[in-house]
Amino acid sequence: MPLPQVLMRMSLARQIFLAEALVLGLVAILLLVSPLRITTPAGIPAAGSVIVGLGVVLLVIHLGLRRLIAPLKRLADVMGTVDPRAPVPDLRGHVLPDDDEVTRLVEAFEQMLERFRIERLESDRRTVAAQDAERRRVASEIHDELGQTLTALALQIERAELPADAREPMQRTVARALSDVRGISRRLRPEVLDDLGLVNALIALTSRVSQESGLSVERAFAGPIPDLGPETELVVYRIAQEALTNVIRHADATRATVALHRDGERVELTVEDNGTGFSAVPPPDGGIAGMHERSRLVDGTLDVTSDPSRGTTVRFSVPVVTAALAATSAPSLLERDPS
Repeated sequence: MPLPQVLMRMSLARQIFLAEALVLGLVAILLLVSPLRITTPAGIPAAGSVIVGLGVVLLVIHLGLRRLIAPLKRLADVMGTVDPRAPVPDLRGHVLPDDDEVTRLVEAFEQMLERFRIERLESDRRTVAAQDAERRRVASEIHDELGQTLTALALQIERAELPADAREPMQRTVARALSDVRGISRRLRPEVLDDLGLVNALIALTSRVSQESGLSVERAFAGPIPDLGPETELVVYRIAQEALTNVIRHADATRATVALHRDGERVELTVEDNGTGFSAVPPPDGGIAGMHERSRLVDGTLDVTSDPSRGTTVRFSVPVVTAALAATSAPSLLERDPS
């Protein structure tokens, strides 16, 4: 076996010991063959030779130790830049370990990051599932209880013996309140997604956004969209909903485009506007952060690009195969509240 491979299979402590033994061996050889004689008291030439020799020994040891611990330093530098939400996929390629002991340390860190990623993903899935279940429960209560109350109030006003000029404003107020309740219920629980599918749900979403806000929303749905499964379709719908909400609230735009198409083995959603855009980094707890969290739940990728002079583009892509298996490999994001 070549000598470099033998050294790589040694432990770090043994490599340091061999380096020090080699340096001390060289010093001993030099002392044996050197004509230098040290007398007491030592003269300036002898003292200078000893100091220079000591400096050379220390320099050789320092350079050797730096080479040995360089992978550990690289590992520490990389670990300091790891984003817990997106761990480094190839830690070994960044560290370049050159001995077996450091290689095992890097592998241990890679396994730890992978376990951390899986645990965080499962935790996020459970959190989002609980949030959606709570949204469904609240939407159901608002629609069933408050909606029925307002409907009953409208009937009472209709039957009451009131002058027309007093009845009509009351009826308009109740009708507006009933419409608001239904709108809130629809935003909390997209029933159309369950009943009509993703494409029709996006059509209904864009139509409602255009009617309520006055924003011109264009649709570009190309070709048949494969069945992504209820969890993935909910993520696509929520990302489109959040992106359009951000356009209305922050972009000061007059036009937006929602596109959905299949690109090979992936389905891509694009929401683009002609608003003011932004140049600063989005806050970590805002709507964009929420979209990133949802995209990771279904192994998707989300890219947000913005230019203050050209508007903002949100691109979400999800693999079809992963989406089809999501129902069997992940906690349901559509889990209904048992109550």
